[in-house]
Amino acid sequence: MAVLYQTLGSQDKAIEEYTKALRSDRENAYAYYQLGLMYKDRGDFDKAEHVYGKLLDIFPDHPHANYDLGYVYREKKDYDKAMTQYQKALKIDPENAYVHYDLGFIYREKGRYEDSLSEYQKVLEIDPAHRNALWDIGTVYEKMGMKDNAEKQFKYYHEMTDCSFRRFWNCLD
Repeated sequence: MAVLYQTLGSQDKAIEEYTKALRSDRENAYAYYQLGLMYKDRGDFDKAEHVYGKLLDIFPDHPHANYDLGYVYREKKDYDKAMTQYQKALKIDPENAYVHYDLGFIYREKGRYEDSLSEYQKVLEIDPAHRNALWDIGTVYEKMGMKDNAEKQFKYYHEMTDCSFRRFWNCLD
């Protein structure tokens, strides 16, 4: 029933059903993960952190939970914990563009612009049309005082994301 409620957008009922499922099966990774996602999506980061923590106690190599717990820490602005969690996620899946993107975001927030650019470049190696990375590279160049590079990057961003340009394949998402 939890999946049905979740699909229908009845989060309160879905949360109740996933919680019931966990009472009867304390190792139900799917229920933990979905419960964590719903709390995360609601912005209830403390509950999401708790649920992901329990899931990772049971399944420490869960690739998505490692990323999502890092995201929760990032949203709570606990960047050191986020970076530690993201490193765990990268050990499991080194090609996770989301992890590299979030690391780039954190480095930018910390003023570590070269590291930020490096992570954003990794994102683009994995996903050349990643809109946020394309844009954020330009913002990092701006912060570094590299106005010409920023302008070139923003132009490239528009070429890659504007459906009127020749790269129509990027507009299918």
